[in-house]
Amino acid sequence: MDELARLILSLTKSEKRYFKMFTALQSGEKSYLKLFDAVEKMEDYDEEKIKKIFKGEDFIKRLPSVKNYLYNQILKSLRVSYGGNTLHSQLVEMIEEISILYEKRLYKQCAKIIERAKMLAKTNENILQEMEINFWEQKVMMEVLNLDKFEKTLESSLEKDIQLIESQMNVVQYRNLYNKIILINKRIKEARTDEEMEQFQKIINHPLMQSVSTAKSFDSKYCFYQTHLIYNHAKGNNEACLEIAKNLLELLEQFPQKIAESPKMYVTTLNNILLCEIHTHNYRTFSQTLTKLRAFPLKSLSIEVNRFVNSYTFEMVKYLDTGEFGKSVGIREEIIQGLKKYADKTNEIEKSTLLYNLFYSYFGTGEYSKAQEIINILLNEYQKELRYDIQGAVRILNLILHYELRNDRLLEYNAISTYRFLNKSNRLYKLEKIVLDFIRKKMQHIYTPKDEREAFIELRKEFMKLTEDSYEKKAFEYFDFISWLDSHIEKKSFEEIVKKKFEMRATQDGK
Repeated sequence: MDELARLILSLTKSEKRYFKMFTALQSGEKSYLKLFDAVEKMEDYDEEKIKKIFKGEDFIKRLPSVKNYLYNQILKSLRVSYGGNTLHSQLVEMIEEISILYEKRLYKQCAKIIERAKMLAKTNENILQEMEINFWEQKVMMEVLNLDKFEKTLESSLEKDIQLIESQMNVVQYRNLYNKIILINKRIKEARTDEEMEQFQKIINHPLMQSVSTAKSFDSKYCFYQTHLIYNHAKGNNEACLEIAKNLLELLEQFPQKIAESPKMYVTTLNNILLCEIHTHNYRTFSQTLTKLRAFPLKSLSIEVNRFVNSYTFEMVKYLDTGEFGKSVGIREEIIQGLKKYADKTNEIEKSTLLYNLFYSYFGTGEYSKAQEIINILLNEYQKELRYDIQGAVRILNLILHYELRNDRLLEYNAISTYRFLNKSNRLYKLEKIVLDFIRKKMQHIYTPKDEREAFIELRKEFMKLTEDSYEKKAFEYFDFISWLDSHIEKKSFEEIVKKKFEMRATQDGK
């Protein structure tokens, strides 16, 4: 889509209203407003249509420059509109005021703003801006103090600057480690081999990752906890993840201004707690946390989309985990409508995650044809964007669906193509190999319901062995293969088996 059109369509009603007010204060020719109104009404930007609408207008001859001017005017209005809304912008404005007053030689007024700005930056650990404020403080002191007094301040000023530089270096180092583990996480997510785990382990073995005490600021501590959160998730240590997520929330609540300035950070932390509650199958406070997430004030479209994706993902996963597939039906349409509403605002990973949960919901209620439609979308439209682990899981689930739908020929064909894909991408782990061997070698000997039951009992035994493998057991987080086998063995619905299993586990754990 055209960049100008994308920007205009991203504006909220209040932002559009402010833009009109902003431009009303300006003098001169305003043909760019006609272009704004026309683009705003278009669902899909069509430049040829724009040229036809304004045929004969003088500005259409210089459309590229008018579009560029309009784009910059919108950005300028947004800048003014959001000015002072965040701590960062407040400090930027204060530094600009200091600069203006300095040029006017109003040094006492400069000093007053410097003191306020210093306190604000220091309290909220805005290191880079604190360094810039120190620079202005030294310039002002040079003007108002005699040389002897100014000389006495130089050592303390140097020491202060060095401390800030060290703190910023500390942030940069932690951010680099955090970004590295994020990159690994996007490719692997959960380690299934020692080689994959080594990539995560290399980051966590870094000296800076041994204790949070080496993190010198809020940003460093945040990166420390996030890195450990990703590592423990890859390792499968869900209890540790929950504890770290709580530490993150505690850290954030010590800096309320950080929440106001970066609400997405707070929303992400709530998301992490919900995810950890799911992984530990502990839903005692799940509803309260979900309500807290959905009640958090919307301050941007980004937060709105983030909240939609994660709140519905977690709510759906909770129903799937507890076997409440009937309840999952109630939010399917909201997810489908949300995917349409935010089609150009959600990334491929977010879309595929929601689609995967829709597949699971349909599967849980026995609507295999609809589940197959979702799997086909994932395989055909999102294959390249899916993480390697999800790609493998989706392909195996595709085989299970063909089995349920009795698509014998498609099952055999897809088993061969799945084997080739997994083998080529080095994702042919034990579970995948067992499933593929079962389809290719054993299923041809199943003729009766009795044969199927006996074959599934044997397959279940092989799966149970995998649950004792610290790497292989992670495959069961994508789909409850054992409950699926049990539903066939016991001749009960998948929903009934999953629900019973969750209730038994909850009783044993006292949750």
